[in-house]
Amino acid sequence: MTELLQLSQLTPLAQGRMRLVFEHPRDTASLIKVIRPDVIERRWGSGAAWYKRRRRYGRYTSYLREIQEYIAAYASHGMSLPFAQKITGLVETDMGLGLVMTAVRDASGQLAPPLSALLRNNLFDDQAQDALERFFKELLGCDLIVADLNLGNMVYAHDGIRGNHFVLIDGLGVSTVLPFKLLSRSFNRRSKRRCIQGLRDRIDRTRLRLQNEASGLPKL
Repeated sequence: MTELLQLSQLTPLAQGRMRLVFEHPRDTASLIKVIRPDVIERRWGSGAAWYKRRRRYGRYTSYLREIQEYIAAYASHGMSLPFAQKITGLVETDMGLGLVMTAVRDASGQLAPPLSALLRNNLFDDQAQDALERFFKELLGCDLIVADLNLGNMVYAHDGIRGNHFVLIDGLGVSTVLPFKLLSRSFNRRSKRRCIQGLRDRIDRTRLRLQNEASGLPKL
């Protein structure tokens, strides 16, 4: 019998809209993402719509979408893309199936901070902005499909090869019923341009809000 990794008594490192992120209890170089219990109950529990309960992959559809996109990117480029977090496997836990990822770290060896933290702590400097522009250029120059870019799923990482750079840690794959991004490269590229512009707008709004808060002005 396979031994389940025990996560439920551990403190998660991060929480997203759908998932909890834990440090792998046996491998500090890896993280494990699991579906939040409250999300499982709300979306796939007894009160969920019948068609959701009958979906073959159930709550793990998002895993399948990310894994497929990771493999597709590798097949297209012959390597994993350095600006997208590496998926290394699946593991059984006491909180259900977990998606195992390589931990993305900053120059100090800590988990790389999200873009939201850089803005909040006034660390989104010229170097970080240049790194973000490189990320945008790389994203548009490949066939990677993303469902979302936001202040929480972009982290500011560092390694000996690329120096400071941004990595997308969530939001891979086609999230719509009609897979237009998959069928059309031009549609996918336009979609990524919209995502990039949306992220730029959120950065500008967040900066303005933080400036207003620092100066005592009312929030916009």
